[in-house]
Amino acid sequence: MRKILVFLMFLVLTKSSFGAETFFHLSDNLTVTSPLANAISDSVYLLDKTKAGYPLIFLLEVNKRIKYGFKVSVRKTNSHWKIKIGGSTQQDIVYGVYSFLQDAAGFRFVHPEQTVIPRGILLKNISYKKYPNFKNRGFHLHTLHPTELTEYLHAPWKAGAMQKIDNYLKWLVRNGQNVFQFYLLRSVNLAKWSDYAPEIVEKAHDYGLKAGIMTSFSMIQQNTFQFVTLFKNNHKRQIDEKLAMLFKSDWDFVSIETTMGEFLPDLRVTHSDEIQYLIRKIERGCSSKVFLTTHVIKDEKRILHDGINNVMSDDTGILIHTVMCYALKDNYAPAYENKNFRFMYSKLMHYNRERDVWYWPESSYWVTFDNSIPNLFLPYLTARWKDIRLLKDKNIGGHLTFSSGWEWGYWLIDWAVAKWSWTDGVKLATSEKNPGEIFGFLFGDTRISYLFEKVLDLQTDFLVDNKLLEYLPAAAPFSELPPPFNREFQPRPVLTMEKIMSMSTKDAANIVENKSILMLEKFYKQAMTFSSLIGREIDNIENEVLADLADELNNALKVTALRAKFKYLLLAASAYKSSGNIKGYNAKMVKASSVYQTALKLVKEQKRYYRYNKYISDRFDSFTSYDFGYLYPVSNLFFWKREMEQLKQERFNAFFMKIWDFEKILGLSSMFLITK
Repeated sequence: MRKILVFLMFLVLTKSSFGAETFFHLSDNLTVTSPLANAISDSVYLLDKTKAGYPLIFLLEVNKRIKYGFKVSVRKTNSHWKIKIGGSTQQDIVYGVYSFLQDAAGFRFVHPEQTVIPRGILLKNISYKKYPNFKNRGFHLHTLHPTELTEYLHAPWKAGAMQKIDNYLKWLVRNGQNVFQFYLLRSVNLAKWSDYAPEIVEKAHDYGLKAGIMTSFSMIQQNTFQFVTLFKNNHKRQIDEKLAMLFKSDWDFVSIETTMGEFLPDLRVTHSDEIQYLIRKIERGCSSKVFLTTHVIKDEKRILHDGINNVMSDDTGILIHTVMCYALKDNYAPAYENKNFRFMYSKLMHYNRERDVWYWPESSYWVTFDNSIPNLFLPYLTARWKDIRLLKDKNIGGHLTFSSGWEWGYWLIDWAVAKWSWTDGVKLATSEKNPGEIFGFLFGDTRISYLFEKVLDLQTDFLVDNKLLEYLPAAAPFSELPPPFNREFQPRPVLTMEKIMSMSTKDAANIVENKSILMLEKFYKQAMTFSSLIGREIDNIENEVLADLADELNNALKVTALRAKFKYLLLAASAYKSSGNIKGYNAKMVKASSVYQTALKLVKEQKRYYRYNKYISDRFDSFTSYDFGYLYPVSNLFFWKREMEQLKQERFNAFFMKIWDFEKILGLSSMFLITK
């Protein structure tokens, strides 16, 4: 890691007549690491964009008496603000500096491409400590999907790519994170990419971040990077050649998927010797940490069960996964054919006694569940908050959040998770007594914060407790295939248009009065009432960026409410059509079309808030197995339109108005063809 030698007792980094007058003082003549030098420079840049009534003098000190985390003290003198930040290491001082900016000075590092900058800094005398809830905390960018940074991370040589990557790495450290990882794809030109990847790793290290990649032994689905092409010879030679290129970069850790894919066999059963060879080569030959990944598929023949096929060394770690907006100990989590995820919690605690375990939960799911519809499911906040509180004192090795996109309000979930990865030793003005308080931290103690909290409560009541959430996603890609291919990935509703259309006339007629269907409309009405109240309060927000963030969140909540209304209308229309009431069917379809148009108008308005102008809402030749950005289905509300046409034409198979390339997603050819 590069180091910068600081000779002066005082570093006068800015004395701007426009921005806050800022001085940084080091306790000794330190050899300053790159992360601290970068944090000081970044802080000067940020403070120059706002004002302070008095100069800000920072006193930075490595204090070994602070065993873990940092301490911040803010005191007013006659002539200046004295801001003392101490940490057990320089990296802890880095987190202390950014904590001061966010917790005391009013900055909000909500998004890699957007920061809330206060008009002026209004400080008060305060002293507080913070310590991390997990030694390792960060984010896994699920670049198997066409998210914001997928193309940039796989083609870092393209114009602007490294700047976008740098902005994300900076966002991580600004929010107290120390781990960065993404999924490597086999569609990349590995020889070319491996020449540019060291710059990504070096940038991460310069911020004090551990850099990791996720790979597979030979997973076939979704263009996952493979160390081995199964039906080609010389597996160990393939491994050696791939590792030689990958480790041109100084990766801190490598995650390995040992199954062929979700619901597909675990290759430890048939290829344990080669997988063990791969792990040993990385751990011993490359001096890098290895983690094996898990799925939430309750199958004891898979990675969660060692059996006689244990390929791990004592140093090999495990990532324990959960999906969607369900917590580890929730009673109800109907994803991937499970009742709940308590078995994953049991495995997490079991493995934590013997090896390094990181928790690997999701903050969004994509495909056809949340931000591709788009639905903004605020219960993600509750699930992630509950799990962090559950695990923070159990000596878990790390918390690596699985992130699948930030637009349509999902930046809020990642930002909240990052904030909750630290605990206040001395409480700040805003504590985390419940997940809804993140809105108070974002907007201040105002009525709009209260209203957003009430929407979180409303969604929890209707969508989670009353199980309406299952109705709001669209059908998953494989769910409309015939058995045995129609495995369950995301929750499936009790009632679907196809089921209703197959009912008898009498049973179909009764569906109109079904409790769940009626509750969809009830949820819509109450959610829209809150959105209307939030809309009025937005006008009272003085900070333009905060007002835009509130409007963006509110638009997402409106579309989610409209989605509930839309599904109510389609299910009711199905019942009328199945029972022979064509007049009723036509009336509901006209209303459904009107709701679709209202939602589409909101989508077009929301695009002005998108932070990336490439790759997220267009069609293009992607590195992923999807030839479009993750918001492309949102751009014309594809899934809504498809559902209307399905009912009109009574066609409920997976190939009707198909957006997916099933061959690409399955990736069967990757068992035979050597990748680049």
